[in-house]
Amino acid sequence: MTATARTDPVPRLSLRRNVAFAMVGRGYYAVTQFLVIVLAARLGTPEDVGILTLASAIVTPLFFLATMGTRDVLTVDDLDRFSRADYLALRVTGSVLAVLLAVLVTYLAYGDGGALILTAVIGFSLVKFFGAQASMNHAMFQRAERLDFVAASIFVRGTAGLLVFGIVFWQTRDLPLALFCEAAAWFLSYWLVDMRLLARLNLKTPLASLSETGLRRIGALALWVLPVGLALWLMRAAISVPPIVLEHYAGLAAVGLFGALVYVHTALSMLANTLGSATAARLRRYVRERRVQDFRSLARLLTLASVAIGLVATGLAWIAGAPLLTLAFGPEYAQRTLFTIIVAASSLSLVASPLITAITAMQAFGWRVVISGASLLAGLASAFLLIPDFGVFGAAWSFMASSAAYLLATLVACYVLMRGGAGDASHG
Repeated sequence: MTATARTDPVPRLSLRRNVAFAMVGRGYYAVTQFLVIVLAARLGTPEDVGILTLASAIVTPLFFLATMGTRDVLTVDDLDRFSRADYLALRVTGSVLAVLLAVLVTYLAYGDGGALILTAVIGFSLVKFFGAQASMNHAMFQRAERLDFVAASIFVRGTAGLLVFGIVFWQTRDLPLALFCEAAAWFLSYWLVDMRLLARLNLKTPLASLSETGLRRIGALALWVLPVGLALWLMRAAISVPPIVLEHYAGLAAVGLFGALVYVHTALSMLANTLGSATAARLRRYVRERRVQDFRSLARLLTLASVAIGLVATGLAWIAGAPLLTLAFGPEYAQRTLFTIIVAASSLSLVASPLITAITAMQAFGWRVVISGASLLAGLASAFLLIPDFGVFGAAWSFMASSAAYLLATLVACYVLMRGGAGDASHG
């Protein structure tokens, strides 16, 4: 299918309705994942939250690297070189590799610490595996500018995963088992809901077509999107550095405290991704049609919205952080100052997110590697400098340094790219 051919029987939604559906869907998903952390904290121990945080810190960067940002790229690809089957084949292959790498890394790094961490990582890896396949479906919905389908998929998956995790963990207090069951619920939602929505858009790709793509095509696609995969890995690795270093110096309970509070970054990132997913296809169309002023106006509007959200979130953390944290996790998590630092750091990344979407729409993938690399270097340096002496607060300030570097590098990249106009940048 080419960029101009549309065989979808379902019409596009307006930009406003797509943004609304994206915010509802992503917001609901953020709530369900937040409640998973709440259940782990309320029903388990700080160490359980620490294991969950550590599993995320190990697994998530590997998935970002192995799946190579295929969702982001598929959304803005004109599909004149590669097909949907090529993207799906690469995503499945990368996801399998990510699971294997996560297990290997965990065994080598934490093999002496017992089976609990390893089995939790395996369970979390399976959750991410099925989530990665659903993410490709969402990219197809985004291309069709039907974010209501994304919201429906997220609602079913988030609800099923939360209910299954909560019931199993409540009955057994077995974190790995709860994660395995959550992964099974995510698979069922993928099979029963996403497949039907794809069929409505005539976008369902038979499994047999994956074997017909060929290793050469998959390899060519992998080389093209590799900069995005590296950028996403570097970005997520920067977020994973503080809890991993913190575990070494302060133990799992400290990681649990940091992980519970830093979940706000996941929630704000989902909100930022909402704006990106709802507008990426349109930004790409502006680039393709060389509508430079429209491109800049939309990118500017999204950035201003992100600034407003970040300011509100930081103010709310300072004013009401302690009672909110007590209500959610318990009094031992009520660290207002620590929470405010983390929210402010996350807000810096939130401001950068719409600009990252604009850079992706211009297909300037190399810049994303530079931006995420700067963030990782700042995070690594500050983590080893601050965490040994300041513990959890050192981890929070390390996160702040990483986020500040991310925003600064993004602004530099946008300044360089925008000087030549959005249309010209699309070929950079």
